[in-house]
Amino acid sequence: MQGSEPPIRLPRGTHVSVVGVGYVGLPLALALSGAGYPTSGYDANPARVAELQHGIPGVETVTPDALGSALASGSFVPTIDPSVLCTSKAIFIAVPTPLGADGLPDTSALESAVATVADHAGRGVLIILESTSYPGTTRRLLLPKLASALGRPGEDFLLACVPERIDPASHQRIREIPRLIGGLTPRCGAAASALYSSIVAECHVVSSPETAEMAKLLENSFRNVNIALVSEFWRICERVGVDVYEAIRAAATKPFGFMPFYPGVGVGGECIPVDPVYLAWFARSIGEPMSVLEHAISVNNRMPVDAVDRIEAALRSAGVRLPGAPILVLGVTYKPNVRDTRNSAALRVITELQRRGAVVSYHDPLVPELLVDGQRLASTPFDAELGKGMSAVVVLTAHPSLDYTLIRADSPLFLDLAPHPHALPGQALNGAGMISPAREHGT
Repeated sequence: MQGSEPPIRLPRGTHVSVVGVGYVGLPLALALSGAGYPTSGYDANPARVAELQHGIPGVETVTPDALGSALASGSFVPTIDPSVLCTSKAIFIAVPTPLGADGLPDTSALESAVATVADHAGRGVLIILESTSYPGTTRRLLLPKLASALGRPGEDFLLACVPERIDPASHQRIREIPRLIGGLTPRCGAAASALYSSIVAECHVVSSPETAEMAKLLENSFRNVNIALVSEFWRICERVGVDVYEAIRAAATKPFGFMPFYPGVGVGGECIPVDPVYLAWFARSIGEPMSVLEHAISVNNRMPVDAVDRIEAALRSAGVRLPGAPILVLGVTYKPNVRDTRNSAALRVITELQRRGAVVSYHDPLVPELLVDGQRLASTPFDAELGKGMSAVVVLTAHPSLDYTLIRADSPLFLDLAPHPHALPGQALNGAGMISPAREHGT
Protein backbone atom coordinates (compact mmCIF):
# COMPACT_ATOMS: atom_id res chain seq x y z
CA MET A 1 0.00 0.00 0.00
CA GLN A 2 1.21 3.51 -0.77
CA GLY A 3 0.93 4.61 2.84
CA SER A 4 3.23 1.83 4.04
CA GLU A 5 6.07 2.58 1.65
CA PRO A 6 9.37 3.60 3.28
CA PRO A 7 10.43 7.23 2.81
CA ILE A 8 12.93 8.10 0.12
CA ARG A 9 14.87 10.54 2.28
CA LEU A 10 15.76 10.02 5.93
CA PRO A 11 15.92 13.27 7.91
CA ARG A 12 18.96 14.11 10.01
CA GLY A 13 18.56 12.78 13.52
CA THR A 14 17.29 9.43 12.24
CA HIS A 15 18.86 6.44 14.00
CA VAL A 16 20.96 4.21 11.74
CA SER A 17 23.19 1.19 12.37
CA VAL A 18 26.32 -0.30 10.83
CA VAL A 19 26.76 -4.06 11.13
CA GLY A 20 30.48 -4.81 11.28
CA VAL A 21 32.64 -1.91 12.49
CA GLY A 22 36.05 -2.79 11.14
CA TYR A 23 38.07 -1.61 8.18
CA VAL A 24 34.96 -0.69 6.15
CA GLY A 25 32.27 -0.20 8.77
CA LEU A 26 34.02 2.13 11.23
CA PRO A 27 34.85 4.94 8.76
CA LEU A 28 31.31 4.64 7.39
CA ALA A 29 29.79 4.80 10.88
CA LEU A 30 31.76 7.93 11.78
CA ALA A 31 30.83 9.59 8.49
CA LEU A 32 27.15 8.92 9.19
CA SER A 33 27.34 10.11 12.79
CA GLY A 34 29.23 13.21 11.68
CA ALA A 35 26.48 13.95 9.15
CA GLY A 36 23.86 14.09 11.89
CA TYR A 37 22.63 10.49 12.02
CA PRO A 38 22.90 8.92 15.50
CA THR A 39 24.76 5.73 14.66
CA SER A 40 25.00 2.37 16.40
CA GLY A 41 27.96 0.20 15.51
CA TYR A 42 26.93 -3.41 15.99
CA ASP A 43 29.58 -6.10 15.95
CA ALA A 44 29.31 -9.72 17.08
CA ASN A 45 32.92 -9.66 18.28
CA PRO A 46 33.00 -8.47 21.94
CA ALA A 47 36.75 -7.79 21.80
CA ARG A 48 36.30 -5.49 18.82
CA VAL A 49 33.49 -3.57 20.52
CA ALA A 50 35.50 -3.23 23.74
CA GLU A 51 38.41 -1.86 21.72
CA LEU A 52 36.17 0.78 20.18
CA GLN A 53 34.56 1.66 23.49
CA HIS A 54 38.04 2.39 24.83
CA GLY A 55 38.74 4.74 21.91
CA ILE A 56 41.04 2.44 19.94
CA PRO A 57 40.08 2.58 16.23
CA GLY A 58 42.18 -0.38 15.10
CA VAL A 59 41.92 0.74 11.46
CA GLU A 60 44.26 2.92 9.42
CA THR A 61 41.68 5.42 8.17
CA VAL A 62 40.28 6.51 11.56
CA THR A 63 42.25 8.51 14.13
CA PRO A 64 41.81 8.07 17.89
CA ASP A 65 40.72 11.72 18.07
CA ALA A 66 37.95 11.20 15.52
CA LEU A 67 36.68 8.11 17.30
CA GLY A 68 37.00 9.74 20.73
CA SER A 69 35.02 12.78 19.61
CA ALA A 70 32.17 10.64 18.25
CA LEU A 71 32.08 8.54 21.42
CA ALA A 72 32.12 11.60 23.68
CA SER A 73 29.24 13.25 21.80
CA GLY A 74 27.18 10.05 21.85
CA SER A 75 26.70 10.26 18.09
CA PHE A 76 28.38 6.85 17.68
CA VAL A 77 27.77 3.96 20.06
CA PRO A 78 29.54 0.61 19.52
CA THR A 79 27.62 -2.38 20.85
CA ILE A 80 27.27 -6.16 20.85
CA ASP A 81 23.49 -5.85 21.33
CA PRO A 82 21.65 -6.55 18.04
CA SER A 83 18.44 -5.03 19.42
CA VAL A 84 19.73 -1.63 18.26
CA LEU A 85 18.72 -2.76 14.78
CA CYS A 86 15.06 -2.75 15.81
CA THR A 87 14.89 1.05 15.88
CA SER A 88 17.26 1.71 12.99
CA LYS A 89 15.75 3.23 9.86
CA ALA A 90 18.83 2.37 7.83
CA ILE A 91 21.15 -0.63 8.33
CA PHE A 92 24.50 -0.94 6.57
CA ILE A 93 26.14 -4.37 6.32
CA ALA A 94 29.93 -4.06 6.24
CA VAL A 95 31.28 -7.43 7.37
CA PRO A 96 34.35 -9.19 5.93
CA THR A 97 34.00 -11.45 2.89
CA PRO A 98 37.42 -13.15 2.80
CA LEU A 99 38.67 -16.29 1.15
CA GLY A 100 38.30 -19.52 3.08
CA ALA A 101 40.99 -22.07 3.85
CA ASP A 102 40.19 -23.66 0.48
CA GLY A 103 40.99 -20.39 -1.31
CA LEU A 104 37.35 -19.89 -2.34
CA PRO A 105 34.85 -17.16 -1.35
CA ASP A 106 33.75 -17.33 2.28
CA THR A 107 30.43 -15.55 2.85
CA SER A 108 29.75 -17.05 6.29
CA ALA A 109 30.10 -13.72 8.13
CA LEU A 110 27.78 -12.09 5.59
CA GLU A 111 25.19 -14.84 5.93
CA SER A 112 25.29 -14.50 9.73
CA ALA A 113 24.91 -10.72 9.48
CA VAL A 114 21.91 -10.99 7.16
CA ALA A 115 20.23 -13.47 9.51
CA THR A 116 20.74 -11.03 12.41
CA VAL A 117 19.33 -8.14 10.41
CA ALA A 118 16.33 -10.21 9.31
CA ASP A 119 15.64 -11.17 12.94
CA HIS A 120 15.71 -7.61 14.28
CA ALA A 121 15.00 -5.02 11.56
CA GLY A 122 11.62 -3.33 11.40
CA ARG A 123 9.48 -2.68 8.35
CA GLY A 124 10.26 0.42 6.38
CA VAL A 125 13.99 0.01 6.90
CA LEU A 126 16.62 0.77 4.25
CA ILE A 127 19.21 -2.05 4.12
CA ILE A 128 22.49 -1.50 2.29
CA LEU A 129 25.18 -4.03 1.47
CA GLU A 130 28.70 -2.52 1.51
CA SER A 131 30.57 -5.83 1.75
CA THR A 132 32.15 -7.00 -1.50
CA SER A 133 30.81 -10.24 -2.94
CA TYR A 134 29.97 -12.02 -6.18
CA PRO A 135 27.27 -10.71 -8.57
CA GLY A 136 23.83 -11.76 -7.37
CA THR A 137 24.67 -11.66 -3.66
CA THR A 138 22.19 -8.88 -2.89
CA ARG A 139 19.35 -10.52 -4.82
CA ARG A 140 20.01 -14.19 -4.09
CA LEU A 141 21.63 -14.25 -0.66
CA LEU A 142 20.17 -11.20 1.11
CA LEU A 143 16.74 -10.75 -0.47
CA PRO A 144 15.12 -14.13 0.35
CA LYS A 145 15.90 -13.87 4.08
CA LEU A 146 14.93 -10.22 4.29
CA ALA A 147 11.73 -10.62 2.28
CA SER A 148 10.66 -13.54 4.44
CA ALA A 149 10.98 -11.38 7.55
CA LEU A 150 10.06 -7.91 6.29
CA GLY A 151 7.73 -8.27 3.31
CA ARG A 152 7.87 -6.77 -0.17
CA PRO A 153 11.13 -5.15 -1.31
CA GLY A 154 10.65 -1.59 -2.49
CA GLU A 155 7.40 -1.32 -0.53
CA ASP A 156 7.82 -2.80 2.97
CA PHE A 157 11.59 -2.35 3.04
CA LEU A 158 14.33 -1.03 0.77
CA LEU A 159 17.45 -2.87 -0.35
CA ALA A 160 20.55 -1.68 -2.23
CA CYS A 161 24.16 -2.58 -2.87
CA VAL A 162 26.74 0.19 -2.40
CA PRO A 163 30.20 -1.45 -2.60
CA GLU A 164 32.83 0.01 -0.30
CA ARG A 165 35.68 2.09 -1.69
CA ILE A 166 38.59 2.86 0.63
CA ASP A 167 42.21 3.73 -0.06
CA PRO A 168 44.06 3.44 3.28
CA ALA A 169 47.29 5.00 2.02
CA SER A 170 45.49 8.02 0.61
CA HIS A 171 44.41 11.18 2.38
CA GLN A 172 41.03 10.99 0.68
CA ARG A 173 38.11 11.06 3.07
CA ILE A 174 34.94 9.07 2.50
CA ARG A 175 33.28 12.23 1.21
CA GLU A 176 35.77 12.59 -1.64
CA ILE A 177 35.40 9.08 -3.07
CA PRO A 178 32.50 8.60 -5.54
CA ARG A 179 30.14 5.73 -4.76
CA LEU A 180 28.07 3.35 -6.88
CA ILE A 181 24.42 2.82 -5.91
CA GLY A 182 22.63 -0.31 -7.09
CA GLY A 183 19.06 -0.45 -5.81
CA LEU A 184 16.87 -3.53 -6.04
CA THR A 185 14.13 -1.23 -7.36
CA PRO A 186 14.24 2.41 -8.51
CA ARG A 187 12.78 3.44 -5.16
CA CYS A 188 15.51 1.51 -3.34
CA GLY A 189 18.19 3.17 -5.43
CA ALA A 190 16.73 6.63 -4.87
CA ALA A 191 16.60 6.15 -1.11
CA ALA A 192 20.18 4.86 -0.92
CA SER A 193 21.40 7.70 -3.13
CA ALA A 194 19.65 10.29 -0.99
CA LEU A 195 21.27 8.95 2.17
CA TYR A 196 24.76 8.61 0.69
CA SER A 197 24.51 12.12 -0.71
CA SER A 198 24.73 13.34 2.88
CA ILE A 199 28.18 11.73 3.36
CA VAL A 200 29.76 11.65 -0.12
CA ALA A 201 30.06 14.32 -2.79
CA GLU A 202 29.27 12.11 -5.77
CA CYS A 203 26.88 9.18 -6.24
CA HIS A 204 26.39 7.16 -9.42
CA VAL A 205 23.13 5.23 -9.52
CA VAL A 206 23.34 2.09 -11.66
CA SER A 207 20.52 -0.08 -12.93
CA SER A 208 20.78 -2.99 -10.47
CA PRO A 209 22.68 -4.44 -7.50
CA GLU A 210 24.35 -6.87 -9.90
CA THR A 211 25.87 -3.98 -11.86
CA ALA A 212 27.27 -2.44 -8.68
CA GLU A 213 28.61 -5.82 -7.51
CA MET A 214 30.19 -6.54 -10.89
CA ALA A 215 31.74 -3.08 -11.14
CA LYS A 216 33.40 -3.46 -7.74
CA LEU A 217 34.97 -6.77 -8.76
CA LEU A 218 36.12 -5.28 -12.07
CA GLU A 219 37.85 -2.38 -10.29
CA ASN A 220 40.11 -4.65 -8.28
CA SER A 221 40.48 -7.36 -10.92
CA PHE A 222 41.79 -4.63 -13.26
CA ARG A 223 44.52 -3.88 -10.73
CA ASN A 224 45.30 -7.55 -10.12
CA VAL A 225 45.72 -8.24 -13.84
CA ASN A 226 47.93 -5.22 -14.47
CA ILE A 227 50.13 -5.90 -11.46
CA ALA A 228 50.61 -9.45 -12.74
CA LEU A 229 51.43 -8.11 -16.21
CA VAL A 230 54.10 -5.73 -14.97
CA SER A 231 55.55 -8.40 -12.65
CA GLU A 232 56.12 -10.68 -15.63
CA PHE A 233 57.38 -7.70 -17.63
CA TRP A 234 59.93 -7.08 -14.85
CA ARG A 235 61.43 -10.54 -15.39
CA ILE A 236 61.93 -9.82 -19.09
CA CYS A 237 63.49 -6.42 -18.40
CA GLU A 238 65.96 -8.03 -15.99
CA ARG A 239 66.85 -10.69 -18.54
CA VAL A 240 67.73 -8.14 -21.24
CA GLY A 241 69.22 -5.49 -18.95
CA VAL A 242 66.49 -2.86 -19.22
CA ASP A 243 65.56 -0.62 -16.28
CA VAL A 244 61.91 -1.60 -15.71
CA TYR A 245 61.08 1.78 -14.14
CA GLU A 246 62.53 3.67 -17.05
CA ALA A 247 60.46 1.53 -19.42
CA ILE A 248 57.29 2.15 -17.37
CA ARG A 249 57.96 5.90 -17.25
CA ALA A 250 58.57 5.92 -20.98
CA ALA A 251 55.27 4.15 -21.67
CA ALA A 252 53.48 6.56 -19.31
CA THR A 253 54.40 9.51 -21.54
CA LYS A 254 51.59 8.32 -23.81
CA PRO A 255 48.62 10.52 -22.86
CA PHE A 256 45.97 7.91 -23.65
CA GLY A 257 45.46 4.17 -23.41
CA PHE A 258 48.07 3.49 -20.72
CA MET A 259 48.17 3.51 -16.91
CA PRO A 260 51.38 2.74 -15.00
CA PHE A 261 51.59 -0.18 -12.55
CA TYR A 262 54.71 -1.28 -10.70
CA PRO A 263 56.31 -4.66 -9.93
CA GLY A 264 56.77 -6.11 -6.45
CA VAL A 265 56.56 -9.36 -4.51
CA GLY A 266 52.80 -9.85 -4.86
CA VAL A 267 49.50 -8.25 -3.95
CA GLY A 268 48.11 -7.69 -0.47
CA GLY A 269 45.38 -6.06 1.59
CA GLU A 270 41.72 -6.89 1.90
CA CYS A 271 40.71 -6.31 -1.73
CA ILE A 272 43.25 -6.95 -4.48
CA PRO A 273 44.11 -10.57 -3.56
CA VAL A 274 40.47 -11.42 -2.73
CA ASP A 275 37.97 -9.70 -5.01
CA PRO A 276 39.38 -11.13 -8.27
CA VAL A 277 38.92 -14.63 -6.83
CA TYR A 278 35.24 -13.86 -6.25
CA LEU A 279 34.91 -12.81 -9.89
CA ALA A 280 36.86 -15.79 -11.23
CA TRP A 281 34.87 -18.19 -9.05
CA PHE A 282 31.58 -16.65 -10.17
CA ALA A 283 32.61 -16.75 -13.83
CA ARG A 284 33.43 -20.46 -13.58
CA SER A 285 30.14 -21.12 -11.78
CA ILE A 286 28.21 -19.85 -14.81
CA GLY A 287 30.44 -21.67 -17.30
CA GLU A 288 32.38 -18.61 -18.47
CA PRO A 289 35.90 -18.95 -17.02
CA MET A 290 38.12 -15.85 -17.24
CA SER A 291 41.47 -17.29 -18.28
CA VAL A 292 43.32 -13.96 -18.26
CA LEU A 293 42.14 -13.18 -14.72
CA GLU A 294 42.89 -16.70 -13.49
CA HIS A 295 46.40 -16.48 -14.88
CA ALA A 296 46.92 -13.08 -13.22
CA ILE A 297 45.79 -14.49 -9.88
CA SER A 298 48.22 -17.36 -10.33
CA VAL A 299 51.09 -15.01 -11.21
CA ASN A 300 50.48 -12.79 -8.18
CA ASN A 301 50.10 -15.79 -5.88
CA ARG A 302 53.46 -17.18 -6.91
CA MET A 303 55.35 -13.86 -6.70
CA PRO A 304 56.38 -14.36 -3.02
CA VAL A 305 57.97 -17.71 -3.94
CA ASP A 306 59.54 -16.06 -6.99
CA ALA A 307 60.97 -13.39 -4.67
CA VAL A 308 62.64 -16.04 -2.52
CA ASP A 309 64.00 -17.70 -5.65
CA ARG A 310 65.58 -14.34 -6.54
CA ILE A 311 67.03 -13.95 -3.05
CA GLU A 312 68.43 -17.48 -3.07
CA ALA A 313 69.98 -16.98 -6.52
CA ALA A 314 71.59 -13.70 -5.46
CA LEU A 315 73.06 -15.34 -2.36
CA ARG A 316 74.32 -18.28 -4.40
CA SER A 317 76.08 -15.84 -6.74
CA ALA A 318 77.76 -14.34 -3.68
CA GLY A 319 78.85 -17.79 -2.48
CA VAL A 320 76.28 -18.01 0.35
CA ARG A 321 73.77 -20.82 0.93
CA LEU A 322 70.26 -19.79 1.99
CA PRO A 323 69.83 -22.42 4.76
CA GLY A 324 71.17 -20.85 7.94
CA ALA A 325 71.72 -17.45 6.32
CA PRO A 326 70.63 -14.43 8.42
CA ILE A 327 68.22 -12.37 6.31
CA LEU A 328 66.85 -8.96 7.31
CA VAL A 329 63.51 -7.97 5.77
CA LEU A 330 62.61 -4.28 5.58
CA GLY A 331 58.87 -3.53 5.48
CA VAL A 332 56.15 -6.10 6.12
CA THR A 333 52.90 -4.20 5.54
CA TYR A 334 51.03 -4.77 2.31
CA LYS A 335 51.76 -1.25 1.06
CA PRO A 336 53.83 1.76 2.17
CA ASN A 337 52.58 4.13 4.87
CA VAL A 338 49.92 1.77 6.25
CA ARG A 339 50.06 -0.45 9.34
CA ASP A 340 47.97 -3.15 7.72
CA THR A 341 49.57 -6.59 7.21
CA ARG A 342 46.43 -8.41 6.02
CA ASN A 343 47.28 -10.71 3.12
CA SER A 344 50.67 -9.01 2.88
CA ALA A 345 52.90 -10.65 0.32
CA ALA A 346 55.83 -9.84 2.62
CA LEU A 347 54.53 -12.34 5.17
CA ARG A 348 54.47 -15.05 2.54
CA VAL A 349 58.05 -14.19 1.59
CA ILE A 350 59.11 -14.52 5.23
CA THR A 351 57.29 -17.85 5.53
CA GLU A 352 59.00 -19.20 2.42
CA LEU A 353 62.42 -17.97 3.57
CA GLN A 354 61.92 -19.75 6.89
CA ARG A 355 60.71 -22.88 5.13
CA ARG A 356 63.97 -22.97 3.18
CA GLY A 357 66.00 -22.62 6.36
CA ALA A 358 66.87 -18.92 6.46
CA VAL A 359 67.07 -17.12 9.81
CA VAL A 360 64.73 -14.16 9.29
CA SER A 361 64.45 -10.90 11.21
CA TYR A 362 62.59 -7.78 10.15
CA HIS A 363 62.30 -4.07 10.69
CA ASP A 364 59.12 -2.09 10.09
CA PRO A 365 58.48 1.21 11.91
CA LEU A 366 54.71 0.62 11.68
CA VAL A 367 54.60 -2.99 12.89
CA PRO A 368 56.32 -3.56 16.26
CA GLU A 369 55.27 -7.22 16.43
CA LEU A 370 54.38 -9.76 13.80
CA LEU A 371 52.84 -13.23 13.90
CA VAL A 372 54.05 -15.51 11.10
CA ASP A 373 52.83 -19.11 11.06
CA GLY A 374 52.26 -19.02 14.81
CA GLN A 375 55.71 -17.58 15.51
CA ARG A 376 55.87 -14.13 17.08
CA LEU A 377 58.61 -11.84 15.76
CA ALA A 378 59.58 -8.40 17.06
CA SER A 379 60.77 -5.58 14.83
CA THR A 380 64.52 -5.13 15.12
CA PRO A 381 65.38 -1.58 16.28
CA PHE A 382 66.61 0.63 13.47
CA ASP A 383 70.17 1.94 13.36
CA ALA A 384 72.88 2.50 10.78
CA GLU A 385 74.50 -0.85 11.53
CA LEU A 386 71.31 -2.87 11.13
CA GLY A 387 72.66 -4.63 8.05
CA LYS A 388 75.91 -5.76 9.64
CA GLY A 389 76.15 -9.49 10.19
CA MET A 390 73.38 -10.18 7.67
CA SER A 391 73.88 -12.28 4.57
CA ALA A 392 71.33 -10.08 2.83
CA VAL A 393 69.00 -7.16 3.48
CA VAL A 394 65.77 -7.35 1.47
CA VAL A 395 63.33 -4.46 0.97
CA LEU A 396 59.78 -5.78 0.55
CA THR A 397 57.77 -2.66 1.45
CA ALA A 398 59.48 0.71 0.99
CA HIS A 399 58.27 3.05 3.76
CA PRO A 400 59.42 6.58 2.83
CA SER A 401 60.28 7.33 6.47
CA LEU A 402 63.28 4.97 6.44
CA ASP A 403 66.72 6.02 5.23
CA TYR A 404 67.71 2.85 3.44
CA THR A 405 71.09 4.24 2.40
CA LEU A 406 72.26 3.94 6.02
CA ILE A 407 71.60 0.20 6.00
CA ARG A 408 72.77 -0.39 2.45
CA ALA A 409 76.26 0.92 3.20
CA ASP A 410 77.07 -1.97 5.54
CA SER A 411 75.04 -4.72 3.88
CA PRO A 412 77.04 -7.32 1.94
CA LEU A 413 74.00 -7.86 -0.29
CA PHE A 414 71.14 -5.37 -0.59
CA LEU A 415 68.10 -6.64 -2.50
CA ASP A 416 65.33 -4.24 -3.38
CA LEU A 417 62.11 -6.03 -4.39
CA ALA A 418 59.61 -3.31 -3.43
CA PRO A 419 57.56 -1.25 -5.90
CA HIS A 420 58.83 2.32 -6.35
CA PRO A 421 56.10 4.21 -8.25
CA HIS A 422 57.75 7.62 -7.72
CA ALA A 423 61.34 6.59 -8.45
CA LEU A 424 63.27 8.80 -10.85
CA PRO A 425 66.11 7.45 -13.01
CA GLY A 426 68.79 6.07 -10.67
CA GLN A 427 66.74 6.78 -7.54
CA ALA A 428 65.23 3.36 -6.90
CA LEU A 429 67.05 1.92 -3.92
CA ASN A 430 69.39 -0.22 -5.97
CA GLY A 431 68.90 1.09 -9.47
CA ALA A 432 65.34 0.21 -10.59
CA GLY A 433 64.47 -2.46 -8.08
CA MET A 434 66.63 -5.24 -9.51
CA ILE A 435 68.64 -7.57 -7.32
CA SER A 436 72.24 -6.49 -6.99
CA PRO A 437 75.05 -6.26 -4.42
CA ALA A 438 75.12 -3.03 -2.44
CA ARG A 439 78.82 -2.54 -3.06
CA GLU A 440 78.16 -2.13 -6.79
CA HIS A 441 75.98 0.90 -6.23
CA GLY A 442 77.82 2.81 -3.55
CA THR A 443 75.98 4.70 -0.85
